Amino acid sequence: MERLNAATEQNPRLGIVTPLANEEATVDQFLDRVLQQLGPCDLVFCVLDNASRDSTRERVTNRNACDSRVRLVWAPENRSVVDAYFRGYREAFAAGCQWILEMDGGLSHPPEQIPQFIQAMESGVDFAAGSRFSAGGSYSGRWSRYLLSKGGTVLTNLLLGTRMHDMTSGFECFSRKAMEHVLRRGVESRGHFFQTEIRYSLHDWAWKEVPFSYACPSKSVGQSQVVESFRILWQMYRGREPHRKG
Repeated sequence: MERLNAATEQNPRLGIVTPLANEEATVDQFLDRVLQQLGPCDLVFCVLDNASRDSTRERVTNRNACDSRVRLVWAPENRSVVDAYFRGYREAFAAGCQWILEMDGGLSHPPEQIPQFIQAMESGVDFAAGSRFSAGGSYSGRWSRYLLSKGGTVLTNLLLGTRMHDMTSGFECFSRKAMEHVLRRGVESRGHFFQTEIRYSLHDWAWKEVPFSYACPSKSVGQSQVVESFRILWQMYRGREPHRKG
């Protein structure tokens, strides 16, 4: 198969960041669907580490051999999902991407909705926040996950004065300026609450919510992550600056 040329421009338009682990059953479909939404100058940063023990890494490497828009980011130093996301952020920022979109690699975030985020960024906002709970969005999956996400949003808006319909989603797009702010600020959480930390840090920037249809994975959220989320949210409410890592 002929290898597609990656962007030769210094500043690609869109960089997609997606941590992957043990996704061999779906990674080819995921990349097929993502690449259909991208232009020739866009990039996909697939972040993998030692948590992935199947053939996902080899499949990403093979895809790069025929389409150099796909970039493998091997990061064995990662110790959490937050490390994986921030490594991807830094790679996309260093590549000069104008916009940086993060999404789940397990198909809970439909690649076909990427153009909605591009449209939002083209309107001039710094942050396009994916939303399952605003008009046009939807949720499919465990009720326990729904209650955590929806309840976390309601509680965060109540305590912190934010106004987003969804404060916990990980489908979102940043301008370079917003991403620089996120990288400089960092987060405290080592679990998925870091998404809420990021949304709070950008709540007074120019932002727009993008409704999307979410298909929840089967795995549940661990109790330790829930406890950590409440602890950090309480610190944020009290106006304390947590010790952040990026």
